[in-house]
Amino acid sequence: MSARTHPDPAPGTPGTAAPAARPDRTAALRPALPQITFDGLRREQIDTRWVARAGGLEAYVFDGADLATADRWDTLRANLRFATDLGAPRLTCHFPTANADWVGDTHAYDQLRRFCDLAADSGASGVVLHANQFVEQADWLDFDLRAARERTVARLAALDEDLDGSPLWIGVENLPVIGAEGIDYDSVFVRPDDYLPLLDLNSPRIGATWDVCHWAVTYTTLASIAQLQQRPPDLAPLALPPVPVKHIHFGSFSGRAIPFRTDVCVEGVPPQRGDIEQPLLAAMLRAAIEAADGPGVVLEIQEDDYLRREHCWTTLEWLTSTPHLRTCIAPAGAARD
Repeated sequence: MSARTHPDPAPGTPGTAAPAARPDRTAALRPALPQITFDGLRREQIDTRWVARAGGLEAYVFDGADLATADRWDTLRANLRFATDLGAPRLTCHFPTANADWVGDTHAYDQLRRFCDLAADSGASGVVLHANQFVEQADWLDFDLRAARERTVARLAALDEDLDGSPLWIGVENLPVIGAEGIDYDSVFVRPDDYLPLLDLNSPRIGATWDVCHWAVTYTTLASIAQLQQRPPDLAPLALPPVPVKHIHFGSFSGRAIPFRTDVCVEGVPPQRGDIEQPLLAAMLRAAIEAADGPGVVLEIQEDDYLRREHCWTTLEWLTSTPHLRTCIAPAGAARD
């Protein structure tokens, strides 16, 4: 059986984490709401047609250095308020990934606290968070990944306590098994089992942002390596983290990043153009939606022009026309009709 056509894993499949309590699949499935991203410092990227006809928004700030001055925070605040006033049915925020080591740097952690407070004040439902524990290829073999995960979980425990009383959820995102250029790693949360230590927090706030594109990269890469080693993969394609799935990111990919090669992996490819077979990608997305409870699904799809979006609309069309998905995706326009 090829790595692209594995069925839904049976309980106890090796390499899968013990599942958290999931919504009852026999009950009515609460469909997911599609969202798209915009640069939180560039209001012109907000697609008003999308808000009116399709769904919600996710505001991101890529670099922590972009929030170094008070005027930048003011701009972010004004743009989040604009998105809310526009009537976005769901707003989420994505904390920076560059120059934003909130685990090891006190200033970055203070930025994260301020970012969360601003998100809550602006009506956002949650904040997406990467571990941001980058390791260069040359240092990877000597890197203590377990210790890094322990530090990250300890910091998440502090964040959970600091946010006591806040309505926000925190969605810790899974990253690919290797960076897009094959030269670095951010591997604290990659496989479903990596989330097991979060169970010890016993927090209703902290869960996973399950990035289907990242998981597709990880699964297919590791399945390919297992094939070369004449063994079945030790990961099931539809495996999910043992903590609640708070939020979902979606896209496909093309190319593959491998250490010591110049190949790159392009993320955010529309599913019709990606390297992974569409039925498997659709099954991965549906599994994540079923594990959540009416989540947002952010279409992290690259555009040629973010002021004139095209690929997010063709991806939405794919979602609503794919038999395996059409019952679990509800665009806002359809919900209002």
